[in-house]
Amino acid sequence: MLDLQALMAVLDLRSFSLAAARLNMSQPALSRRIQRLEARLGGPLLERTTRHVAPSVLGQQVLPLLRRALNEMENALDGIEDLGGQDRGWVVVACLQTAVPYFMPPALAALRATHPRVRVRILDMTAQEALQSVASGEADFAITLVNAVQDTDLDVQPLLDDPFVLACDAGHALAQCEQLLWRELVDYPVIVAARTSVHRPLIQEALARTGLRLSWSYEVLHMSSAFHLIRAGLGVSVLPRIAMLSAGQSDLRAIPLLEPVIHRPISIVHRRSRPLSPAAQCLAALVRRHRGQDSEGT
Repeated sequence: MLDLQALMAVLDLRSFSLAAARLNMSQPALSRRIQRLEARLGGPLLERTTRHVAPSVLGQQVLPLLRRALNEMENALDGIEDLGGQDRGWVVVACLQTAVPYFMPPALAALRATHPRVRVRILDMTAQEALQSVASGEADFAITLVNAVQDTDLDVQPLLDDPFVLACDAGHALAQCEQLLWRELVDYPVIVAARTSVHRPLIQEALARTGLRLSWSYEVLHMSSAFHLIRAGLGVSVLPRIAMLSAGQSDLRAIPLLEPVIHRPISIVHRRSRPLSPAAQCLAALVRRHRGQDSEGT
């Protein structure tokens, strides 16, 4: 277990010196622990230069399994300490980066009120990464975008249909509109997500079914970049509604888009073959019950 903790500390901090300080050991002792783990697994787990520490190819392959093993060991130790009946344990949740502020704060506040000793690790990820983390066993469950799941071991429970809206600056010509049709965007420069985003094909396919095509002027990888371009007056963007709510973009307008209405389906996903622990079941139920309460109140 100590060897696993050493590896996780190095990967979390991307530094041998910082990891050694966190674990209160010397750097040579830390290196020996990593070397012992590498010897058992048959290859290097880290790529190390004078300025950079990152998982090797082997490290990337075994990291989810090692993290799960460490979590389960910590849970087991908690369980031994917990013979007096106190609620305790770990829950690991993989969540869409844009959905964390919407779903997690109210659910975590409710969990702390009833299970104050349960610890929660949040993995803020892309949609595909979140699914992979559940499939690999790294996360107990995921809150993620699901279109089609090929893995029959994954149980998908619909949580929310999140509509796409037009995002524009409060001073924009469209800002006073109560709603808009997709075809009305043709005369305005549009900022879109990169092709690697799951949103882009979802929107394109839905528009294609109605004979429409979204023309764009700017393409960005991160949503925060879209916000900057909107504020600079360079165009409008099409974004998920809860991403606008979660980001607290009070200076921007979110206008419903019609004909067609396009949603991204967000679900809770977990493995059928690995039942959720009582703590994970409780948190998943609280996510459903309290979703978006804080965000919608802003």
